[in-house]
Amino acid sequence: MRDILKSFMSNGLQLTGQGSLRRRRSGYKTAADGFENAACERLEDRALLAAQNILSDAPVKQVAAGETVDIPIVYQTTDDNGAGVALRASLIDFNLHFDADALTFVEVINVFQEGLQGGSIQTLTESKSDNDAATDTVLKARYTDTDAAQDAGWPNSHGNNGRTLYVARFTAKAGFSGTSINFTDNETGAITGQSGTFDFSAASLILQAPSGPTISISNASAVSEGGNAVFNVTLSAAMATAVTVNYSTVDGDGPTGALAGEDYTAKTDQTLTFAPGETQKQITIATTDDALVEATETFDVTLSNASGVSIGNATAQGTITDNDDPLPRISAINALPVTEGEVATFTVRLNVAADSAVTVKYRTADGNGPSGATDGVDLTAISNQTLTFAAGETEKTVTVTTLDDDNPEPAETFELQFFDSVGATIATPAAIGTINDNDAALPSLSISDAAAVAEGSDAVFTVTLSEAAASDVTVRYSTANGAGPTGAVAGADFSGHTNTQLTFTPGETSKTITITTVDDTLPESNETFSVVLSGAGGAVIGTATATGTINDNDGGGNQGNGNVDGDSDFDASDAFMIHLVKLSGTNTQIDQSKGSSPLTAAQIRANIDQLGLAADVDGNGAFNASDSFLIQLVKLSGTNTQIDQSKGSSALTAAQIRANVDSLGNSASGSSSRVAAVRASFGVSSSAQSEQDDLFDDSSSAATATAIATPDAGSSDDLASDVWGEFRSWIDTI
Repeated sequence: MRDILKSFMSNGLQLTGQGSLRRRRSGYKTAADGFENAACERLEDRALLAAQNILSDAPVKQVAAGETVDIPIVYQTTDDNGAGVALRASLIDFNLHFDADALTFVEVINVFQEGLQGGSIQTLTESKSDNDAATDTVLKARYTDTDAAQDAGWPNSHGNNGRTLYVARFTAKAGFSGTSINFTDNETGAITGQSGTFDFSAASLILQAPSGPTISISNASAVSEGGNAVFNVTLSAAMATAVTVNYSTVDGDGPTGALAGEDYTAKTDQTLTFAPGETQKQITIATTDDALVEATETFDVTLSNASGVSIGNATAQGTITDNDDPLPRISAINALPVTEGEVATFTVRLNVAADSAVTVKYRTADGNGPSGATDGVDLTAISNQTLTFAAGETEKTVTVTTLDDDNPEPAETFELQFFDSVGATIATPAAIGTINDNDAALPSLSISDAAAVAEGSDAVFTVTLSEAAASDVTVRYSTANGAGPTGAVAGADFSGHTNTQLTFTPGETSKTITITTVDDTLPESNETFSVVLSGAGGAVIGTATATGTINDNDGGGNQGNGNVDGDSDFDASDAFMIHLVKLSGTNTQIDQSKGSSPLTAAQIRANIDQLGLAADVDGNGAFNASDSFLIQLVKLSGTNTQIDQSKGSSALTAAQIRANVDSLGNSASGSSSRVAAVRASFGVSSSAQSEQDDLFDDSSSAATATAIATPDAGSSDDLASDVWGEFRSWIDTI
């Protein structure tokens, strides 16, 4: 089949063979899965120029008027060399185009359901052209990866020779003289494990009307396993000489595919002979009666190498129905909670009594996470024990011994797992056991903020135990750098600690942690850092984090850094310039917006760039437009609520962000007077300067809103025109 595939591909056509499947009765899997998956992984280690191909099982089929023809639709992926390979995709959405004047669409059968959107193949009027004027109707199918969390890529399993997605059944209409079936794509997906997408490729199928007599095979009626599947083979006209044709069986596709040797007796290149004058013959295939409970299964019989006639319908399907009673199902019920030291009892049941013994193995498994019970500490483990149901029994119990310790702890869980059943299937693979604690509650540890200290002094944090313990209580502590421009940094501003242990001896309830701060010569803002508790022994942690504050002693912070326009203070005009630059404003726009600033646009831009991380007011590690927006919001008297609504993913509070903005300059001087002037120009009194009545208050009067939208041309303060007017004009321009 690979040689045939290569032959068709070398001539611009593609032909897929039927991949041999090997099925496990507890599930289905290709025999070459491991090799194909490994090959796929190797291919996905490099960039692929891969294609999704839609084709049928042959480039040309013959069908006579009145005959029914089955057309398998095969999905195949190829690598960058054009070779068939089992790659996985995110989706494939494609159309099968046919001429409804030449063919009557009967049905689709053997539909591959994994990932099929809507659960069916749609029949639609043709809307996308396939460059064939004769076609007018499409069968549309859309497959996507619906279980990416379980198994990335679609389909979960397919071979190098492709996957049959469905079989389209048509009947040739009276006067049929030939037609084409074409394929187009609506959307192709990405290659699993690669950044690229698939190309789409398709090979049209030509249906030819035979020029002379034809021989065709039809589907066999369904039979119960152990019966004979009978296929009718028909000559369209009696011949004066003998006619021969070869036939072979082919395993079915997917989890419902019948397998030669297991489900039926294979035939390979057998010869069927029509004597002169005969037009009907039969092919009989014996099926196998096994004792396995399984789904209805299918296989095919194909014709080839006809002598003296053409082959019309070359493939027919046989169907084998199961005749075995379903096996009983094993289920387990969660044990009732027990106090540590008691025995947990699990009830295990069969849904129906069996005629013979049923066995299943079981074992315990530790729970997950901090509330998971542990073998040897919380319970006595069980490994590979066998539970037996005698004939007629439907209920058994399994007991697990729990252990009584002296450790106060939360309720803990473990699993009782079931596997390797004989004579039944496992409906419940695991049940849960719960162990309740019987020990007194542990005391709680908390840490409080240190009093603010001048740089060079010791910051002292107090750690308290809610009650004295009878034995040692331990806890580890570590320092953490502060956030944003006012964050203190270990080494530069204080001595860092990592997992240092603090011990409370019996009877102690209070301890202190001393952190040395660094006295430098840099004028800077007051800075903060944290101490964090972790890994408590003999106690639980209540309050885990406390803050230390280091006051500067070098003459006062970053005053004036935010005064980027070079006037007397850091005000709303500076905030506007900063936001303009961070939103990629041009030098022309800076010049148009700088008001009476004596600086050039380049100088203002340089001043803004020099702010660097000092302007990272939201503490996210970068000075960007989010910071400049918050700076402008604060300088225009935005409220804390508005800051919280605008800060995005920042971990800082509105008060911390406001403090960071204020640290860029003396906001209490020029800025406040300019905002007061703006308020006056907008008709807002100074006494109304509250968070409920400011420039951003949605509840402001209509008159105020109108004033903001259209500032008073006669205002004595120029902010209404210099800031609001320029801001609105600039926004309109952008």
